[in-house]
Amino acid sequence: MNIYYIYHSCFVVEDEKNILIFDYYKTPRKSESKIEILDFIKRKDKKVSVFSSHIHHDHFNPEILKWHEINKNIKYIFSSDIKVKPNDLDIIFLEENQEIKASDLTIKTYGSTDEGVSFWVEVGEKVVFHAGDLNWWAWSDDTLEEEKYMREKFQGIIEKIKENKKKIDLAFFPVDPRLEENMFKGGEYFIEKLEPKYFVPMHFDKGYKEIEEFRKLFSTPKTKILKIKDILEKIEY
Repeated sequence: MNIYYIYHSCFVVEDEKNILIFDYYKTPRKSESKIEILDFIKRKDKKVSVFSSHIHHDHFNPEILKWHEINKNIKYIFSSDIKVKPNDLDIIFLEENQEIKASDLTIKTYGSTDEGVSFWVEVGEKVVFHAGDLNWWAWSDDTLEEEKYMREKFQGIIEKIKENKKKIDLAFFPVDPRLEENMFKGGEYFIEKLEPKYFVPMHFDKGYKEIEEFRKLFSTPKTKILKIKDILEKIEY
């Protein structure tokens, strides 16, 4: 399984039969890039599935609807808060706590502590989890009531995910420097409770220093946190 980091919360996961694209936002300029998002869209030898976890502009770009003009076989899997007209597009709209089979994928949705959903995707023998904006959003100016609400909601969603008999092979999860002293809180809890085989930080803007610190602090014998060096690059593991 190959993993490519595009930008922000957008990743491409590729196996022998499928290409999964999560939460495309935009493609920043890079002087020497070996990867272009359209290279994956053009692929006709594999099934291309495009996921968007919610309507926020940094997770959903309407431009992705034009990808259908390049590849008529693209399947879109959107959170139900994304209001677009399917027209002749193959779009599945999902709410929290749904399960469907699409082609050879099994897709489950879980909640978010912001908007939309998080995605559990069984592809082949592997489980890929993309959190969207699911995180322990513990802001420094939160009231006690806000802290309690966020803690209970986040931990409750993690408990639901934990009910799966299968383990997560590859997890994409926010590690956001804007949370300051709390930026590691959600990721640490996620790793502790769910023990994914591989964990990939996202939603970190230019905080490469911070996610490298996170990688060194919270990698465990059961969970390897993968190193991200730059945008538009294959992640080695």
